[in-house]
Amino acid sequence: MTADEGRNNLRVVFRPDGKQVTVDRGTTVLEAGRLACIPIDAVCGGSGKCGRCKVKIDGKTITEGSEHLTEEEVREGIALACTSRIEGDLIVHVLPRYRLGKHQIVTKSVQKMPERTTPWVTKRFLEMNPATLSDNLADRERMMRAMDDARPEISLEGLRDLPSALRDGRWKVTATRSDLAGPVEIIRVEPGDTRGSAVGIAVDIGTTTVVVDLIDLDTGEVLGTASDFNRQMTHGDDVIARMMFGEENGLDELTSLARETVNSCISRVMEERNEMDGERLSRQDIVAASIAGNTVMTQFFLGLSTDNVRLEPYVPVTHHIPPMKAKDLGLMMNGAGSVFTFPSRAGYVGGDVIADVLASEMHRSKRTHLLIDVGTNGEVVLGCRDWMVSCSCSAGPAFEGGEVTCGVRAMDGAIDRLRIDDDLAAKYHVIGDRAPIGVCGSGLVDLMAEMYARGVIDRKARIQERDSDRVRTGEEGLEYVIERKERLHEGATSDLVITDADLQNILRTKAAIYGACSVLLRKTGKDLGSLSSIVIAGGFGFHLDMTRAVTLGMFPDVPRKKYRFIGNGALGGAKLALVSKDARRETSKILNKMTYLELSVDNEFYEEFSASLFIPHTDLGRFPSANHANDWRDVA
Repeated sequence: MTADEGRNNLRVVFRPDGKQVTVDRGTTVLEAGRLACIPIDAVCGGSGKCGRCKVKIDGKTITEGSEHLTEEEVREGIALACTSRIEGDLIVHVLPRYRLGKHQIVTKSVQKMPERTTPWVTKRFLEMNPATLSDNLADRERMMRAMDDARPEISLEGLRDLPSALRDGRWKVTATRSDLAGPVEIIRVEPGDTRGSAVGIAVDIGTTTVVVDLIDLDTGEVLGTASDFNRQMTHGDDVIARMMFGEENGLDELTSLARETVNSCISRVMEERNEMDGERLSRQDIVAASIAGNTVMTQFFLGLSTDNVRLEPYVPVTHHIPPMKAKDLGLMMNGAGSVFTFPSRAGYVGGDVIADVLASEMHRSKRTHLLIDVGTNGEVVLGCRDWMVSCSCSAGPAFEGGEVTCGVRAMDGAIDRLRIDDDLAAKYHVIGDRAPIGVCGSGLVDLMAEMYARGVIDRKARIQERDSDRVRTGEEGLEYVIERKERLHEGATSDLVITDADLQNILRTKAAIYGACSVLLRKTGKDLGSLSSIVIAGGFGFHLDMTRAVTLGMFPDVPRKKYRFIGNGALGGAKLALVSKDARRETSKILNKMTYLELSVDNEFYEEFSASLFIPHTDLGRFPSANHANDWRDVA
């Protein structure tokens, strides 16, 4: 028996990070990586299906299955982190291709901020006579007497602040008042005059990323922004994988990871603001929060069960989220501060979509608009100020790095723009200006459009035989070589390729998006000519080459001037709700006028989806500009 056999407390060291953890025998390498906070890419959440958590292992493990590994990789000691169980002390080398790197996160949003802010938190300066033997009124009652226009409630936190604030401020204090949850409540008392220093946070909790804006509540000015990967990603790339993890293991970890991510962003944005401005803002200065997220992310964040969202009829716990206290959600801000959470319309049309609509202002328009948000899931809203209809479609995995051999998220090392020259060689731009590790969503759209224009694929997205070493037969049939392995990242074991199977996954994704748009138009009796604009929301759409996306048949072929990009609409809507009473009221109005259409049981959607499984479509008349591919090929 070796020294390792029979003992637990096995040491696992991760390179190049230098981090180490101690684990029990039988723990998977992926679980050890989670404990060490190593960002290993596990798209499927560790079920062994995606083959994306490859690591090089020095030491003894028991590995189950090698279908995702080449013979060369097996010889070099490469294995899947999720199927490798630790049997002794290990050194684990995390390969660049399979770790989460610095992400390209869209933090900008386009929304019209109000000329005058009306946040639910305000400050009032009060001057009082000091307590004396002849005027020995209690501190609370003394402050209430100074508020001759109202008698608000006061939180326990406010009561705790009160005695020292009155005396340190020589009986001059500033009371922070909140009215989101109904009656006016004093949540904080500070010595002296601190008017003009109230801050809040606007939060977008996405499936892949989280963004936090620090906002001056008096002016609406963005004081700083921080973003990060959603730490839940270690349990799966999409909401389905995470819901299944929650059903098997409980919600506590998913809730904790969501809150950890938000709090990490809060800490970072506060540190950066204080370093830049010399101010010493503290977490107690953050007195309000506005949060937008899809239905599943919202319920995870609140600690609510998602069991019934995953199964028909896809019902969430609640559409309307009541105001909550920050202390009840574990947020690193003033515990008495109120949290506004955007309502959801359905299991897969959430508060992020309501926030998109709010930021776009389509709910105020007499004319009809189409809003498309492509993320890990795809949501579409059609309507105007009088009516709205919405739906969702499974659109995201291929464009978020899943289900595509060469696919990665939009992070350092990802090819985000690509052209194919006359010799069928790929010319590309890489995020972070480094050796490529894969192709992200916008790059995949470019790649497929270029392959189509060059005749490398046909209208069914099938690779064609070509007299070029860029097209060859691989293990899964014909494949196109994007780049040779010697020009890729350090440790690359194979060329960067895209296969027929990959292209079919992309084709299905684009067909779902276009099919969703088409079925909403058909059911409401609208045509493309009736649209005033097509609003594109979300990080993926922000970086797209729209001409190439339309050429593939992903989005409707209308004059490009009709397309309007609002960036991170969820964050934009969250900012509006934070500083505008009207915006907060409008969220409920948007929800109430929005009809939801379930596409999974809709025959018309199936027809539209099937017709879209061609480039650009079975009906070429819908895409007149796609017939002029050579006119856009050389456009940068």
